[in-house]
Amino acid sequence: MTLGWIGEALASAPVQHALIAGTEIAFLSGLVGAFVMIRGQSFAGHVLTDVGTTGGAGAYLVGMNGWFGFLSFGVLASVGMELAGGRTRGERDLATGVVLSLALGFGALFLYLDAQLAHANASMAVLFGSLFTLDPALVPWISLTAAACLVAMLLIWRPLALASVNPDLARVRGVPVRAISIAFMVVLAVAVETDALVAGSLLATALIVGPAATAARFTASPLRAGLAGGLLGALLVAASVLLSYDSYTWLPQHTSWPVSFFVAAFTFFAYAIAAATHRVAFQRRAEVELP
Repeated sequence: MTLGWIGEALASAPVQHALIAGTEIAFLSGLVGAFVMIRGQSFAGHVLTDVGTTGGAGAYLVGMNGWFGFLSFGVLASVGMELAGGRTRGERDLATGVVLSLALGFGALFLYLDAQLAHANASMAVLFGSLFTLDPALVPWISLTAAACLVAMLLIWRPLALASVNPDLARVRGVPVRAISIAFMVVLAVAVETDALVAGSLLATALIVGPAATAARFTASPLRAGLAGGLLGALLVAASVLLSYDSYTWLPQHTSWPVSFFVAAFTFFAYAIAAATHRVAFQRRAEVELP
């Protein structure tokens, strides 16, 4: 089997746009994912994807690009979730769950109306991603947004690390913990909601949690885990885009497999291999240390 199809894929404009936007947001997601694990905010990431579904479906319903709907609802939800942090964790989770139920209800309504009003592709785009049909005019905006979020992460990296590990000590040292947390939640929302373009709202958190968790198997440093997770995420998305393009020829029906499937599969296997490798290394180290 030759690899000539890779050159053919790279010559395709939709593939080029998918690779640029997908790898950029995947790198940001891996970087953000390191702090998502430290702060125990995986549930928040899932909530943002579900709320983003409502925004994306609503945007298609009124004739807007889905990304703007994802972003607007996601950012508003992220700020609201963080501002509710003054209450106890149980009360915060309860309030979040109630709001999430309402958002999912409206999301279901908007998706239903999209299907009834001849926007049949909206449901597929929102739930499973639409990277190959990405509007070329959005690519520069996605690049600028990802760059701005990366700069924001660099600016808040040290105080965020301290506030994530020991918020009381951070306050004593004068770190504006609430402001730093809100800034991080906004960056998380941007990453999650843009991930929906890559893997759809159902699998958007795969790029947030998977690559960073894989990298964390080999280093305890948030910076190293974030950078390694970002690079791994970008690599997985690039491979997913190329294989999704080539899958058009795999079956007689000539239907491409979704990018989201490959992203989820690669993320799972990468984490499984990392976990197995880490377990074997731990066992060997334990055997050496035995008297």
